[in-house]
Amino acid sequence: MADFGANSGAQRRLARRSLLVSAAALVIAVPVAHADEPFWGGWYKITFHTDQKSGTSIAATQQETPYTASYKITTDCSSGTCIASALDGPTPKDNVAQSTTFAWTGSQWSRSNSWRWDCTLPDGTITYDPANSVTAYTPQPDGSLAGTFQTTIDSGACQGTVVIPVTAVPSA
Repeated sequence: MADFGANSGAQRRLARRSLLVSAAALVIAVPVAHADEPFWGGWYKITFHTDQKSGTSIAATQQETPYTASYKITTDCSSGTCIASALDGPTPKDNVAQSTTFAWTGSQWSRSNSWRWDCTLPDGTITYDPANSVTAYTPQPDGSLAGTFQTTIDSGACQGTVVIPVTAVPSA
């Protein structure tokens, strides 16, 4: 039978304090992931929300359907800078880089590249105009990433800017 005498209240308080101290020690000892330990890995469905694009280029006003493609991403931090690379996915067009990597900036995955924008003219012909893009993905609490694909088209019929929202969602 339990002892509910005069000392039992003091004993319960002591036991409760001991339990709280033990629990606090456990919380402190458990390793947790921090924002400064970036990792982007696995299969992701990347969507370019081209129906939401904006900017000063005529290309920003041309109607497009959003498109999604699946990519396998891996992260390597062995050089001191964390780099996420697309290892598998659709074959890139001829007018863009054949490999895709993103560097961790401390708050987002970012990539800059120079390429040629395929500018569709009113008559349906395509010109390839020099362009520079910055793509940035910011990790979201639900494990997805969201950001923008921002392009400056330096010259040609599509000269100006185009900003396209992008998302990356984990997939199986």
